[in-house]
Amino acid sequence: MGRRAMTTPPPSPREIADLTARLRALTGCRADEAERAAFLEDKEALLDRMADDEGSAVAVQPPMTAETAARALAGPGRTLDDSRALVRQYLDEVSRQVGVPVHRWGLDEEDLRAIGSGAVTAADPEQARREQLATWHADDHGLDAGIDLVRER
Repeated sequence: MGRRAMTTPPPSPREIADLTARLRALTGCRADEAERAAFLEDKEALLDRMADDEGSAVAVQPPMTAETAARALAGPGRTLDDSRALVRQYLDEVSRQVGVPVHRWGLDEEDLRAIGSGAVTAADPEQARREQLATWHADDHGLDAGIDLVRER
């Protein structure tokens, strides 16, 4: 009623998560001014999409719970348990990428498309385990070398 229709849809949780990840990448580093300006421009555009002419929140479909998303993904060739696992993996991976837990944010249609297409895939857990073990091994050897130096003195 008297409000101008938006020409672009409101940002998805994924777009917000991506922008948050960019912010984390820029925080504390020496990014060039062009990179910072591009981030601020993208942030402003995203915020503009979040508000209507009067500055109130844009009405959108409420986010889905993980269970609702899993039920939407279940169907021929995919059991409900498989769908639940896919949703859980997706949320775990997005949490890892963004650096904060996103399990309570809710999911939207774009998230469903990403989950269904496998657009966001979890890192190989074995690779992550190997990397962590290598880090611990290096730390242990560094500690051993430090202890040996102290003993020699």
